[in-house]
Amino acid sequence: MSVLASSALTPVRLWRGFASATRLGWTISSNWTRPFVFLIYTVLRPVSGALILVVMYRFITGSRGSTVAYLSFLVTGTAFWGLVQNGLAGLANGMSEDRGFYRMLKYVYLAPLPFPLYLVGRGLAQLAVALVSAGVVLSLATIALHLPIDPLRVNYPMLALASALAMAAVLSIGLTYGLLLLGARDSHGYGEIGAQVLYIASGAIFPIAVLPHPLAAAAALSPLVYWMELVRRSLLGGQALRMFPDLSDGTVLLRLLLTAAATVVLAAFAFGWADRNARRRGLIDQEANW
Repeated sequence: MSVLASSALTPVRLWRGFASATRLGWTISSNWTRPFVFLIYTVLRPVSGALILVVMYRFITGSRGSTVAYLSFLVTGTAFWGLVQNGLAGLANGMSEDRGFYRMLKYVYLAPLPFPLYLVGRGLAQLAVALVSAGVVLSLATIALHLPIDPLRVNYPMLALASALAMAAVLSIGLTYGLLLLGARDSHGYGEIGAQVLYIASGAIFPIAVLPHPLAAAAALSPLVYWMELVRRSLLGGQALRMFPDLSDGTVLLRLLLTAAATVVLAAFAFGWADRNARRRGLIDQEANW
């Protein structure tokens, strides 16, 4: 980036570039369809996914009365996991699409707007869609499944703070993962694969204590585990099925802060290395993944 271009990057220009990237992400994620049609899809997809898991669990257990605690655990984890799915897979797939399908990645990379800022804006629209989906799933599940969620007793400050820290970590992972995938022979679908790997070890659908000890110890280093714990404590209060019953809310929040900060720092170093590697190998200029 030239000195002249850098000097022209005022806060107003940065905001305009970021807003344009967000609008682009929204347009692409909605496939240029009408907002109402995309809203229907946005609602039906997560609702159907959550109901499939509920039906599977009800069929396996064959019991209704004793499953409220775990149903709450399962539904809340599934609802909020959409933020990770959309954030990680959206960023990773977006880079490959911008390069191989839309053939614009190299132009965006050379634009005055900082490349990471564009990528965050590109993926932010998907996070907004996932947030709406989570609200819809929880609202319908509370009514249909009689989950013990009282909107007047939800700890909204803790929920918002925990989600903000977790999304900072998710975006950092997504940025680095997407840039690394540019070197793959065929990266189609790898964004979803990466998200599903984290899904298993995040405490979204079952407590990490059921994992083998080495995997459980590794999962405890992830900020997503503590985020899921705080999401359930914020929504369900004392009725939440806890993965860390011996830890207070403040201790869990502190662990989330430390692991999220460590994730962001490590991702920043990895992103710098992947960026230099991509420029050296000419991966930004390629127009296909194979």
